[in-house]
Amino acid sequence: MKKQELRKAYLEKRQQLSEAAYETLNQALLQRFKTLNFSGVNAVHIFLPMLRTKEPDTWLFINYLRTARPTIKRVFPKADFKQKTLINYLDDEQLIIAENKFGIPEPISGNQFYTDKNSIVIVPLLAFDLQGNRVGYGGGFYDRFLAGCEVGTQFIGLSFFEPVDWIEDTDELDVELHQCITPGEAWKF
Repeated sequence: MKKQELRKAYLEKRQQLSEAAYETLNQALLQRFKTLNFSGVNAVHIFLPMLRTKEPDTWLFINYLRTARPTIKRVFPKADFKQKTLINYLDDEQLIIAENKFGIPEPISGNQFYTDKNSIVIVPLLAFDLQGNRVGYGGGFYDRFLAGCEVGTQFIGLSFFEPVDWIEDTDELDVELHQCITPGEAWKF
C-alpha cells in the first residue's frame, strides 16, 4: 500500500479502538519500552501524545523515565513550521507545555536541548513496514529531524499494530527506524 492509503487506514483503525483496548495496548507498549537497553543513554527524545487521536500514551513512558531512570534526560519536540523540523526542549523546571493550533501538546518555552549519539528518539507513526520504513502524518518534520541526528542515535517507533510487508512509495528522504515497539514484539531493522 502507499503512504496516503496507510495513513487513512491506520488513523481509522486507531480511532476504532475501544477505551479498554486502548488502555491495554498502552500498558503493553509500556512493558516493551521498559525492556529497552538504556545503558549509555543520556537522553530520550519523546513526542507528547495527542490522546484525542489515540496516539500511544507516551506520558506513561515519561513518568516511567522520571521515576525509574531519573538520570536520563527527557526531551520533548516543538514543531518549527518555518524550517519544517523540530526543536527540542529539556523536561525540567523551566519547561512550559501547551497545545499548538493543531492540538498537539508541545513546549512553548524552556531550555533547548540537542540530541546526540547517546540519545534515543521515540518516533510517532501510523504504520511501519518490515524494512523499518514508517508512515507519519505527512509533514516530514521527523524525517528532517532524524536526518540531522548524529550517527549512533537510536530511532524507535511506537505502534499498536504489527508491520505491513512493504510501504510502496518510500523515497530517499525517508529515514528508517532502527526498531519499532508493538504490544506483541520489538521489531529490529
